[in-house]
Amino acid sequence: MSKRSYWCYRVDTSRLKFFWNELIEARLRQGWGWDSKQDLRNFQLDEGAGRNRPMFNNVKKGDVLLIPQLPNWGDVALVEATEDWNKGYRFDIDKNTGDFGHIFPAKYLKKFTRNNENVTGNIRSTLKNPSRFWSINHYSEDVERLLLSQESDLSKRQDHESRLESSIGNVFNEVFDEKLFAEKLFDKLSEQFTREEWEYALVYGLKQLFPYYQIDRVGGKEEKNHGTDILIKLPSILSNHEYAIAIQVKDYDGFVGEEVIRQINRADAYWATENLKLIEKIVIITKAKKEENVRLLEHDKSVKFIFAHELKGLLSEIGKSFIGMK
Repeated sequence: MSKRSYWCYRVDTSRLKFFWNELIEARLRQGWGWDSKQDLRNFQLDEGAGRNRPMFNNVKKGDVLLIPQLPNWGDVALVEATEDWNKGYRFDIDKNTGDFGHIFPAKYLKKFTRNNENVTGNIRSTLKNPSRFWSINHYSEDVERLLLSQESDLSKRQDHESRLESSIGNVFNEVFDEKLFAEKLFDKLSEQFTREEWEYALVYGLKQLFPYYQIDRVGGKEEKNHGTDILIKLPSILSNHEYAIAIQVKDYDGFVGEEVIRQINRADAYWATENLKLIEKIVIITKAKKEENVRLLEHDKSVKFIFAHELKGLLSEIGKSFIGMK
C-alpha cells in the first residue's frame, strides 16, 4: 500500500447535522451540487462546483481528512477515504436540501478538540485556513499522533474556554431560532458555570465579541477595594488616560440587595488612580429577573444592570460571533 496523504476538508457549517448524519452512513457530502450537470465525472456546469475537482482527482483510498466543526462546533473529525475518490464518487442531489449532490466514500474514525493537549500548534494553525480543501502532508506526523491517541483523550476539555465553545456549538446544532438559541444557551451555561467561572467565561466571550478592546478579569483580593470582576479598557485619542468599563458579576437569583451598587461604586475612585476614566459601571446578575428588582434601577442611575433576560441577549451575541454570524 502506498503512503497515504493528509488533507483538510470543509463543509457548509449551517448544515452540520445533515453532514454528520451522512458521514456516519459513509457518505461524505460536498456542496455546489444542485444540478446533474455538476457531476464531476461529466462536468458541464461550474457555478462553484469546479473547486471540488481537486478532491475528486487527488484523494486516494486510505488518505486521512480533517473536517472542522464535525460532529459539533469546536470539534474536528478525522475521516478516512475508503476508496479512491475518482472511482468511488457518486452524484445524488439530496432531496430535502436540493443540493450537496457530490458524495465521496469515507468513514468516520474519531474526533478531537482544537485546544486539546495532543493537538499541535501546526494543526491549530492550519485549521484557520478558510479554503474548501487543502493538503497538510507537511503535518503528517502531527496527524498520525492524533490517530494513535484514544478518542477519550482527544476530547478532554480542561478550561472554561472549551466548555463555553462546546456549549455554544452543541446548542447551535440543535436550534436555528435565535430566541430559542439564546434561551437554550443560557440554560446550558447556567448548568456549567459557578459565579467565578461565569467571570472567566464572560471575559473569553467578550474578547471574541470585542477583539480590539483589552478585557481582563480583575477580581480577587483587590476586589473589595474596586468592586470590579471584569474591566474593559478603551483607548482615548485626545488625552493620556484610558477609558474603562467596570463590570461586576453576581450569580444571584430572586431579590437582590443594594450592596451590589455600593460595591461597584468603589470602582470610580480606585480606577482613577490607575489613570482610567470610567464611562460605564455594569452589574450582571445572572439569574435574577428585572421585574423583581426594579428599585435597583431607580436607586443609582450611574449603574446599569444586566439581568437574566438581558444576559440571554448578550450570550446570544457572543454565541453568534463564535459561529460566524456576526
